[in-house]
Amino acid sequence: MRLPRSLVGAAAALFLVSSPASAETTTTPDTATLRSIEAQVAQIRGLKPLADPELRLLDHTSLNTYLADQFTRNYLPTERESDQAEMVALGLIQPTDDLMQIELNLLNNQVVGVYDPDLKSLFVVSDEGDFGPAARITYAHEFNHALQDQYYDLNKIAPKHPDSNDHSLAIHGLVEGDAIMLQTMWAQQNLSADDLMQLSRGSGGADAGLAQAPLIVRSELLCPYTNGFSFVRQTYRLAGNSYAAVNQVFANPPESTAQVLHPDKYRAHIHPIDVQLGDIAASVGLGWRRVGSGVLGELDTRVLLEQWGTPPGDANRIAAAWGGDRWQLVEANGHPAIALKSSWETPSAAADFFSAYTRGLHVRFSTATVEESSGVREALTDAGAVSDVRLDGRDVLVVIGFDRDTSESIVGAITSFVP
Repeated sequence: MRLPRSLVGAAAALFLVSSPASAETTTTPDTATLRSIEAQVAQIRGLKPLADPELRLLDHTSLNTYLADQFTRNYLPTERESDQAEMVALGLIQPTDDLMQIELNLLNNQVVGVYDPDLKSLFVVSDEGDFGPAARITYAHEFNHALQDQYYDLNKIAPKHPDSNDHSLAIHGLVEGDAIMLQTMWAQQNLSADDLMQLSRGSGGADAGLAQAPLIVRSELLCPYTNGFSFVRQTYRLAGNSYAAVNQVFANPPESTAQVLHPDKYRAHIHPIDVQLGDIAASVGLGWRRVGSGVLGELDTRVLLEQWGTPPGDANRIAAAWGGDRWQLVEANGHPAIALKSSWETPSAAADFFSAYTRGLHVRFSTATVEESSGVREALTDAGAVSDVRLDGRDVLVVIGFDRDTSESIVGAITSFVP
């Protein structure tokens, strides 16, 4: 998975509790304790374990070493280049930001447990060498991931190198939302009042690093745990508090963050529109290469609006009418250009996005010259950057490049492309 565009293939318990850093753990829980938690989880979840996953009880340093290894192994150099360039081109991070390092730092500070579907192992941070309430709730969370893997194959439903980050986020909304709901139910039934008080005192200590991360990174990190939890909980409750409905969702996972953010869209089978751009690099000419492509999705579209001044409420309302999109980033001689074409539920919704996004571009490129400003086109020229935004019915095309001729060539290539 790409969460946030990293830790591929693992299912993690992030910021559940802020376990204190400790020396190498010396106390391993007895088998009876582990089997007891597993039985409790299995009973709540309604899934009988098919195997006993291995538990590896670690301190923070050891877990961070594991996370760093997984990060570099599974986050391919081409994916890192594409993600970094995309985020910079869209103005979601600064050119001086190192996306990979930001994400790795967050993982080191936030993760307290991981289930590895390749090794079939659970990695859990202990509480100062003791298998206390923080470690036990994390074990419950991660054992639920093991059950998910045994019944639904996490590597299959959440492949390591997805074509769409938006689809990947949606899948992990299901995976982590299920685990968050399970751990909550497990804690209510099996932890004492003192245990819960201890957890509440330990929580929140690592939030400072999260608050300082770029909005896009925070949003992608939190979405599977917060919005995913809401999605799974609504599914569970509408079925009369039945996990059978959640199991049905695992058999047919959500396809977009829009379906997770609006569960009614999932139930109504409102699929994302498959937007196509063609091969921009080949169409523009020799010397061009495609760096990356993907789907922004409703969540990241909302962040794109918020990043440059759209109030959160307005950004939520506008992005909620997202129908589909595709972005593609190309490069020639070290100069990148990005195209983003989005389709909306109605022409009015497309016009709302066009208006809000172009207002944001004026904030982002505050010294730019306005080449054209109308109800259907907004073109700006700034030092080292040009933008061209066009509204056409339910579609909005955004091109951000380094000179006007290149921008117009990309617009021409996309508008003339026939799937």
